[in-house]
Amino acid sequence: RNMKIDLHGLTYKQAVLRVENELIMNQIYKENTVEIITGKSILMQNTIIREVLDKYEFKYHIPTSNTGVLIVDETLL
Repeated sequence: RNMKIDLHGLTYKQAVLRVENELIMNQIYKENTVEIITGKSILMQNTIIREVLDKYEFKYHIPTSNTGVLIVDETLL
């Protein structure tokens, strides 16, 4: 089952907290793939990568077909 987190309209702080909370819950409930929608903001994307994904060592990739999305996949661990 896939989960989507849309960050449009959130401040950076709100976005970091939301992604952090959702990914931790995802680990508990074992969803498979989480799609984080950052939109066109490279700064937002880099903030999420630095402050959440790298911090907690989540495995992720950015699809070439849609660079406004981060895909976190627990099967990559």
